[in-house]
Amino acid sequence: MSYKKYKQEIIEWAKVLNRKGLVTAKNGNISYKVEDEKVLITAHDAYLGYLEDEEIILVDLEGNILEGNSELTTEKNLHLSIHNKFRNEKVVIHAHSPYSTAFFHYFDKIDIFSFETKFYLGDIKAIFQETPAVTELAPVLEALENSNIIVLKNHGVVSMGSNFKEVFSLLELLEEQAKVNLLIKSSKVSQSQPSSERANKADSPDNIKNKHKMLSKEHMQQLREVINNDQEVQELGQKYELTCTLAVKNQDNDEAMCFHYERGKIIKIDRTDKADFVIIGKEEILKKVFNRQVDPFVALTQGKVKSKGNFAKMSKWYPVMVRTFKLWEQAPVK
Repeated sequence: MSYKKYKQEIIEWAKVLNRKGLVTAKNGNISYKVEDEKVLITAHDAYLGYLEDEEIILVDLEGNILEGNSELTTEKNLHLSIHNKFRNEKVVIHAHSPYSTAFFHYFDKIDIFSFETKFYLGDIKAIFQETPAVTELAPVLEALENSNIIVLKNHGVVSMGSNFKEVFSLLELLEEQAKVNLLIKSSKVSQSQPSSERANKADSPDNIKNKHKMLSKEHMQQLREVINNDQEVQELGQKYELTCTLAVKNQDNDEAMCFHYERGKIIKIDRTDKADFVIIGKEEILKKVFNRQVDPFVALTQGKVKSKGNFAKMSKWYPVMVRTFKLWEQAPVK
């Protein structure tokens, strides 16, 4: 089988990465799963902006070279471990995005100033590595379970996805936000705390109750209590007239719960999945969503959960839903 068209796709996106300044000289590497057990991966010391066919090597998931005479990138273990663990993701890019690298050299948490970008990035994790090549793979893979893009502290950014456009867009969005953050910090603009993050008694660790089984009666009651007793979410619910039904469904056992909102207040919770908006996911990822290890909006945009309903319509309730989802961690699950 000829992989010429796949190689050409890698070459074209490598040029885009170089043109956008996300890779320079001989840094950065790309891999592309072309069959279930076969991956195209760039060679060691390849200049991605001027990549050639012979610098793209076909390997199996164990790293055995099937076609090609060049030496594999030193980051081959990073790429292959990702492809082995995340079988549905076809593209992995390790970029050396300058603003993202610079920001996370000095800071641990990035502020996202664009509403749209929040849906795609969420909380970006920076993973520390002690060696020039990525050797501590376990924390990298663990972080990628929660987000399709992570930062390797002092060593660039790793993004994965089902196609090049999806992966590149995450890299580009993070780079834009890193640049904005650095500009704001360098100009010493004082930043007031957003209203959605105002101090609230419900945010105090002392108020976090015992963990319950996800979607159990106790879990639903605790969620209702936390949300209905939160002053901020009630004020926002009134302001934005949040009146709808929102359901969460565990696709592993078809168990569901539905929140009936009336102007921000939960007036009823039942077991139906017939709602205006439905979030559907595997039990493992839903637990992370409820415990706020994964942002619900990011889980949707990165395909970690599925949805039913017009979620674009939900954008008018964005401020109140951000606060609502934040409160979910006050009702943690086992």
